[in-house]
Amino acid sequence: MIKALYTVISGMFLFMTVAAQQIIPLPQKMTAGKGAFIINAATTIQAPQELESEAGILQQEIQMITGNQLAIEKKASGKNAIILVKTKEQAPAESYRLDISATGVTISAADHTGIFYGCMSLLQLLPAQDWKSDMAAAPVNIPSINVTDFPRFKWRGLMLDLSRTFMSPDYIKRTIRRMAFYKLNVLHLHLTDDQGWRIPINGYPLLAEKATTFDPSFHEPKEFQGYYTVADIQDLNNYAKQMHVDLVPEIESPGHSHAALFAYPDLSCSGNIAPIFPFFSGDGVTRDVFCVGNPGSAKFFRTAITETAAMFPSRYIHLGGDEVPRTEWEQCPKCQALVKSAKLDNTGALQGYFMQQLRDQAVKEGKRPVAWDEILHDNKSLTKDWVIMSWTGSKPGMEAAAKGYDVVMTPTSHMYFDYTYNSINTKKVFEFDPFSGNQDENVTRHILGIQANFWSHIDRTQARIDAQLFPRLLALAERAWSSADDKDYEKFNTRKMYHRNWLKYMDVKYYRGDFK
Repeated sequence: MIKALYTVISGMFLFMTVAAQQIIPLPQKMTAGKGAFIINAATTIQAPQELESEAGILQQEIQMITGNQLAIEKKASGKNAIILVKTKEQAPAESYRLDISATGVTISAADHTGIFYGCMSLLQLLPAQDWKSDMAAAPVNIPSINVTDFPRFKWRGLMLDLSRTFMSPDYIKRTIRRMAFYKLNVLHLHLTDDQGWRIPINGYPLLAEKATTFDPSFHEPKEFQGYYTVADIQDLNNYAKQMHVDLVPEIESPGHSHAALFAYPDLSCSGNIAPIFPFFSGDGVTRDVFCVGNPGSAKFFRTAITETAAMFPSRYIHLGGDEVPRTEWEQCPKCQALVKSAKLDNTGALQGYFMQQLRDQAVKEGKRPVAWDEILHDNKSLTKDWVIMSWTGSKPGMEAAAKGYDVVMTPTSHMYFDYTYNSINTKKVFEFDPFSGNQDENVTRHILGIQANFWSHIDRTQARIDAQLFPRLLALAERAWSSADDKDYEKFNTRKMYHRNWLKYMDVKYYRGDFK
């Protein structure tokens, strides 16, 4: 009997120890307690009215995971309860405390997002298993533990290219939910490019009429083309707000604009624009760009920025700026006249001059402008309120940070999730150093965070997009949230293996090759 009791106690200890190590991203501090809290049909969620959204999401997830439908009560009695408490303490944004004892659970934070992330960590402490939609309610043990947690970076992002391949609003919602589960908080939507313009602009109605579909001769699937209505965008913003994810729209300028120029060819230098083609059926980077010497181009983008800003409540708006050919500008009388009248050093300086005009409109609309790192080229007057996305490598980002620009690190070497796992596997993502070894706080404080980019020119179906994102997105989440001292990939890999069931729970068609 003593041996049997020892086996039971040992098993419970092992359960608590293992379960406490299952959270991704790894919390800043965890301390194991004694015993376990039991969620059963009588357990309640106790939360004030102001936390009803977070309480409702927690209630829904617990029901789907355990079968137990917990009642939500506005007053805290502290008996057999999960209590959500908004504190008045000064604490880092998005931070939380999660305290689990044998008598109850308390999640406390100074802001709503912290409460939400505390709920996500609590859910990950539930036993992962194979879920069924008709699952019967059963008591569930959660190990006693104390967690104090906060993010390393404020920008923990993913970019989806919605131009080259239209993705359904439902898929975007599922991506938002999956991101939120792993405490990722920025979904950057690449809405315009050579292959399509995906949002309506009232001032330029031909965008919706002509710039959203491929030429019929290419026989592209219907689901790969189209645009998001204002109602679609509002619905996505509402859902993202619930999940504490910021939707950052991108309007490409002045290059990567073939679709827009197909609708309005008079805004290009040549006026000769071919029909819209799938990525591999034409130039990877089209020669035609907006004619910056034509006042109509600046007017177009002022209108597009104003209307996009009204559709998306995010503080940020991305204005593109990458891979801009200058060939047409060099041959265009209007552009060359602008070089002289604006007293620019050369044709290359036209890009910075034009982008700064777009910056002014973004600021007028209450937004902070974001651009790819090429915006720094040939530009002597770029204001410091730009956020630089460093994609061509880490070096441009570190140099920009040293000059006082805020930077999001997203280099092709580690953060391009359209690349194969042979070139960028989950371990490589986990080992990414956003600071490139730099310890100068005057530089590193300008690194807002990191972001993965997914370009949709190769993998275009939802299942294949899933596989490109997962499990790499788990490593991204850990690197963006957890301490810089969290460097043990084998420990992370153990948790990653455990999360196969969580990915299954969220219906993720993950890449199995990185789970070996």
